[in-house]
Amino acid sequence: MKLSSLKFNTIKLTVFGAILLYLGIDLLAWHGPLWHFMYGNRPEPPSPDELVAVVYGEPITRAQLNRHEAEQDALAGRSAPQAARRASMLMELVRAKLLLIRTRYNDTRLPHFRELAEAEVARLASRARTPEQFEAWLHSQGYTNREQYTDRLEVSLRSAALLEKAIASYCIVSDEDVERVFNQLKSELPAPATRRVRHIFCASLHQEAAAVQQKAEGILSRLQAGEDFAELARAHSDDARTAPLSGELGIITDTAERPLSELPLFGDNAIPAGVPTLAQSRWGWHILLADEITPARELTLEECRESIRTSMESVKREQAITAWFAAAVREGFTKKRIQTNVN
Repeated sequence: MKLSSLKFNTIKLTVFGAILLYLGIDLLAWHGPLWHFMYGNRPEPPSPDELVAVVYGEPITRAQLNRHEAEQDALAGRSAPQAARRASMLMELVRAKLLLIRTRYNDTRLPHFRELAEAEVARLASRARTPEQFEAWLHSQGYTNREQYTDRLEVSLRSAALLEKAIASYCIVSDEDVERVFNQLKSELPAPATRRVRHIFCASLHQEAAAVQQKAEGILSRLQAGEDFAELARAHSDDARTAPLSGELGIITDTAERPLSELPLFGDNAIPAGVPTLAQSRWGWHILLADEITPARELTLEECRESIRTSMESVKREQAITAWFAAAVREGFTKKRIQTNVN
């Protein structure tokens, strides 16, 4: 019994030894089938001269940094890169790489976005005149085919989901928070005066000034004689947007950004309500018909609640994203898993 057990263990050790020997030869010396299965499809690593950063063993190359810098310059309308920006742009790539790595290692905890990515690619493809044009655009962006672009988009969606999940608890705004901010700002949040306004417009651009004024005064006379404002606006107004709407400008708010701010709609010289009134702007003459002014007042908490909440959530979200990336970068440098070399 003992002899047979010894023989069995000897055979087992021999088999295991042979397997380990084969694995060592395959992976370390021969580069056989197992090595090719594990490493054969990996791209050649970049040379040290091409590296500007290594993030948890994954490289960022000078070509990637140059491409990112060129893209950002194009988006910002800058004609030439500046050396001082390269360090900050490298850190943008480092942060993107960190998020990608975190996404990969949290893969099983994240929802799948394949259908959403495919739908987005289909929407982009539908904008092209032909499938060939879309394929050409993909190649111009560095993608070999549609499937590769879909994969990249799916990863981006999953990364965004990871980040949103990580910061979600920091972006909660309670009703008490909203009320506190409202009480601090309510004196600065008045609801400005408003009034409904219609007009009939007589454009003066490329026109003889006296003739335009005469036309406007003629329309005003017809209104004063009892003709319908809506009909005259549809027939004679030069404002192509409001003429079909019977001259309707809608509710105008008394702010510096309101349209045609030079017209006397508010203040001490405001035109009277319900009376057609002639006024001139830099664009021409207007026959105005306005309702009564709704006076300015203080906004209520309920009117401001959602806008305040949205603003606070946006601020908290930006702060949380900044803090998340700062912590990830700090951890990488502390553990010496991030090295950078930009010049």
